[in-house]
Order: sequence, then C-alpha cells, then structure tokens
Amino acid sequence: MKKTYSFKSLCLLILIFDLILSISLWRIATMASDVFSLMGSLSSLINWAIFLMVGVLGVIVVTVLLYLYYLKTEKVQGILWDAILHTVFSVFFGFQMIDLGDSLQGLGGNQTFTTIMGILVFASALLHLFIMLRLDQVIHVTVLDAYLPAGKGQTIQSPPPVHQTVTEDTTAPTQEVKTPAEPVITKEKAIAFLKTKNGKMILGAVIVVVLAFVGYKIWDTFFNKTVIDAFANMTVSYDGYDGAGEAYVDESDIDYDMTNAQLAQFVGDISFDIENNGELSNGDKVTVTAVYSKETAKQLKVVLKEESKQFDVSGLIVKYQSASEIDKTLYQKAYDAALQESTNSSYYDTDSKRTFYKSYYIKENTENIEYQRNYLVFVFKETYQGYDYSTHQDVEKTRYMYYYTNFDSSYDSDDEYMGESRLYNDSFDYVENEVDVLTSLKKQSIADYGNSKVEEVTIPVS
Repeated sequence: MKKTYSFKSLCLLILIFDLILSISLWRIATMASDVFSLMGSLSSLINWAIFLMVGVLGVIVVTVLLYLYYLKTEKVQGILWDAILHTVFSVFFGFQMIDLGDSLQGLGGNQTFTTIMGILVFASALLHLFIMLRLDQVIHVTVLDAYLPAGKGQTIQSPPPVHQTVTEDTTAPTQEVKTPAEPVITKEKAIAFLKTKNGKMILGAVIVVVLAFVGYKIWDTFFNKTVIDAFANMTVSYDGYDGAGEAYVDESDIDYDMTNAQLAQFVGDISFDIENNGELSNGDKVTVTAVYSKETAKQLKVVLKEESKQFDVSGLIVKYQSASEIDKTLYQKAYDAALQESTNSSYYDTDSKRTFYKSYYIKENTENIEYQRNYLVFVFKETYQGYDYSTHQDVEKTRYMYYYTNFDSSYDSDDEYMGESRLYNDSFDYVENEVDVLTSLKKQSIADYGNSKVEEVTIPVS
C-alpha cells in the first residue's frame, strides 16, 4: 500500500474548492463588469453563479474541517492560520451569497477589491499545491517545515501516557518520527529585527503602502465619482387646461464625456417622471424626478447633482367657471368684435338699427373641464321696419338678437368665430320684450337647451 499522510485528503479538498472559487470569481467579475452585454450572456452567467456557489459552500466545509483537524489531529500553527484565512473567505463570500443578484453586480462593479480577493484565493490554492508536493517529498524546500503538518513517512508526535512503560518493538518496521523544526520566524526574532535600521525601514514602507491603499479605497469609494446634472438647461412646457394641465420636458442639455460609450448610454436612458401630470393648475410647483438605473450608476460611479427639481406651472388655458373670473381685457376684445359685427350687419340692412343691450356668460355643466364649451354672448336690441296688419302699414318694431363666441383665456378675436342669431319665444316669434330675453337665451342650443349655467356679465366696457 502506498504511503500517505493524514493531511493529504484535506489538503486536496482545499486545493479543489479554492480553484473552483477563484476561477468562477474571475469569470463572473469579467462578465458582470460589462453591464451592456450582461443580458446577452445571462444563461452563461447563471451557470458560473452556480459554480461560484459550489466553491463558496466547499470553502465553508473545508474551513470547519481545518478547525477540527487542528483541534483533534495536529495542533500546528500552519493549520490554524489556514483555518483563519478560509474563515475570512467563508464570511466574505457567504455574505455575498445572501443576496446573489446584488453580489453578482457588485463583483462586476468593484473589480479592484474582487481582483484582490480572487488573487488571495488562487494564491491559497497554489500554496496548498506546494504543501502537497513538499509533504510528498517531491520538492525539498524546508522554509515552511516548522509550520506544516506531518508528511510522507512521518508520524504525528504525541507524548506517551503517564506511568506507562513503553517497550520497543524491534520487529516492527521503523518509521520516521517528525521532530518539530525550529520556526524560521519567532516573536522574539521579529521584535529584534524591527528594532534594527532595516527593520524600521521595512515597517515604515509597509505602513506607507497600507495607508496608501486604504486612502485610495476611501477616495475611490466616496470621492471618485462622475457628477452629472440631469437638469442642466432643462425647459418644461405646459399644455392643456387649468386644473387638467400636462407638463412636457422639452430639453435637457446634459454635459458628460461623450467618448465614454457606457456613460453615453446611461445618460441616454435617463427619463423623467412628472408629479401629478394631467392634473396641473397655473401656479402649481411641479416636481420633475430623474428616473435611471441605480445599479448602473453605482457600477459606473455616477452620481446625479440633483435627483429632482421643481418648476412653476404657467400658461395653461383657463376655462372660466363663472362670469366673475372673466379677464377684463379679453372681454373688451370680444365686445369690440361683436360691436364690429353689428356695425357690419347694419351697413347692409339700412332699415334696422342695433344697440348693445347686455352680455351673458354660458358655462356648460360638465365635470370634465377639457370638454367644456363655454360661450360669451352679446345681446343687441334691434329696431326695424315691419308691416303692421292692424294698421296695414309699416311701423317701427323691436326685437332682440345676439352674437356669441367660444370664450376662455386663450381667446383671440382674429381666430374665434363670432356667430349671430335672433331670439325666439315658444311660439317661434321674435322676442320683442326685454323680460323674455334671458328665458329665450337659456333655451338656445348654445345653452344646451336649459342645461347650462347662464350669468349676466357686468364688466364695464369702453
């Protein structure tokens, strides 16, 4: 039977799982770092993630076995250090596996730290390969012998039981007993060395390197960021009606490094969410929020100068809900347009004369303000020559007629049509009495045949 040694099987397991962990770690970090091709290789990424889980679980198992070996088989310093090192691996990668999705993206996003951990795991695998070759007496480097367990042809030294006579069996085959070698490095030797000039120089260099690395990590983690102003030169326009307005982001001139393809795609993917859009009123402060991938920003080390910004809402069309809300300037323009229409009509009909009587505001009764059709109505008193059958001659008569137009805060006399119609009573005769004007007006089609609200407008005109 081929001679072996107690630590060989455990050392082989450590070598295998360290290699699995380091290879899968390197492969996932490489794939996850390329954010924009990640979805194309998702299946392969999942396979490597499973491989990584096997490696992590294997490392956790061999860590437990190392402690058991140290406590029950050989109390060698090298075994304890090995167990502590793999405890670090187990804790770090164990927490990574708690949330696998975040861990995979983290592995790609922080390549510096991941590379360091991967190198340590791979170095551990190489170290165990060296240990196996040394204990198998394939190589003959003795620098670590003081810290290694018993190797090939050696037995684990243990003291004989107290009060027991040990009889040497001369017939049994002799086997080399491992005598612990003097450690290459001891506490006393290390302290004495550090007190020398060379020791102080080396210690100082180590401290400088450690501080430089820690400083770099702090700078890289908290300060090495690309700041983007997503709201630079942003313009927001508004459309629709007061109370039901909508906002639109027309332009946002974001300044960034256009030579960076990944950053360019990140910026191009930024969209904007508008609070209460479709329910805006003039005077509101609307909040515009940038919508973007937080994970991609983390990986690219991008931070937004502002996550959201407020803008003042203005320019929405007001549909007046009562006569008291009507803008006086716009009313004057509508009145002038109606008066001009009356003058033009009188020019062609010399037998009639029209004078302004009253104006009314008609508001359609509908909850949806977008579909309200509201009118401004100007009623004129018209005198004309008509035949009187009782006297059999032409006499001067009176009737009422009106001009009407769609009316809201966007009114423009050059664009809006000014309609004309006469008022009739229930007998389809002209309304000739003032007391019948409002009753007849409420029954017109523009007043939805009595379903709309009709108010007199008392704004003075010039």
